Amino acid sequence: MNQLTKNNLLFASLFTAILTPMIYFVMGIPMILQMKGYDSTIIGIFQLIGLPMVFKFLMSTPIDKFVFKKRHYKKWTFYSGVIYALLLFSISFLSLEKNIYLVFIAIFITALFSTFIDIPLNALAIKLFKKEERISAGSYKVSAFCIAAMLGSGVFLLFFNHLGWKTTFIIMASMLLFSLISLSFIKENDEIIKEKKASLKDIVTFFKQKNIGIWVIILCFYFAFISAIWVFFKPYLINKGIKPDDIAIYVGIYGSIIGFLGGLLTNKIGNIFSKKTLLITFMIFNIFSTIVLIYIEQANLTYPYLLFSITFIALSISLSSAIIFSMIMDYSRKGSRAIDYSIQSSIFSFTRIISAIIAGILISNFRFQGMFIFELFGMLILTLFIYKFYKE
Repeated sequence: MNQLTKNNLLFASLFTAILTPMIYFVMGIPMILQMKGYDSTIIGIFQLIGLPMVFKFLMSTPIDKFVFKKRHYKKWTFYSGVIYALLLFSISFLSLEKNIYLVFIAIFITALFSTFIDIPLNALAIKLFKKEERISAGSYKVSAFCIAAMLGSGVFLLFFNHLGWKTTFIIMASMLLFSLISLSFIKENDEIIKEKKASLKDIVTFFKQKNIGIWVIILCFYFAFISAIWVFFKPYLINKGIKPDDIAIYVGIYGSIIGFLGGLLTNKIGNIFSKKTLLITFMIFNIFSTIVLIYIEQANLTYPYLLFSITFIALSISLSSAIIFSMIMDYSRKGSRAIDYSIQSSIFSFTRIISAIIAGILISNFRFQGMFIFELFGMLILTLFIYKFYKE
């Protein structure tokens, strides 16, 4: 096993363990609340758990300000990870039935740490992986996300059904602690990292990089259109009369497997083509996947054809994520990896949330087909924009 593959596997294990509880919070807890008979208002409040991701750039300051002389990012990741695991362990002693609001507060605080630990871990990845290795690192991160999605929205729900609330969170906390062992096999060189004071200048200087405006537009919209379709894919299938259990199997498990394979595919082809070529090629695949979905809806086709659509959309999500994750590394400067990554991650998260809200409004007024067509036009316009304006 070469060093690049070894590092990718080590980071993938960490990303999987860190992301799984967050996916469980966002996609698993609402289903549990519904099973326990809570009304939609309570379920809606729990969606605020994802809010810290939008404000990630505000959390990066301590990492750049309080500097460890040796293994800076590894130590931040380790200590944050231990606190994260302890919070997960403490949630296991709470009860939804006795005090749901206390559970919400505990989960929200835990989600804050989940968001925070992502910053030093990604800064460590940006520091470790060379520019030519970053497309590979991005593909492995997507694969890790797909595994975390399978665990958080599938396996751990089965744990809850059969083992209960307490055991589920104990397993989750144990998995996180065990994953931190991976840090001992990751070598971080002890370059001098200057202590930085929190200031608006750190954020402003990020936006002064060459061609940064074009990149910010791509960062905002490249993933947003295909993401909006994926967010509403389960409701769409329910609307088509597909059974919930079948949706869980085909979208949750099968879709995650396709996404995982997509991450591996990106790793294979990532260094063969330029970033601009990959951006355009992957977006054309997104357009093709959306056209297939529009045709299926227009022709009122059912089960076997919808499985084709799930395959294409899941693969589109994987390819789009991989290229964006790798390019976020490219635009994170050596002297301020944490803040630069956080700014980009916040922009990325914010536009995903907004795109989902707009998609919901479009569905209410123009049905699913109207939303699909809107997203398709957005993809076409962005493809032309990348072709005309983006420079390597």
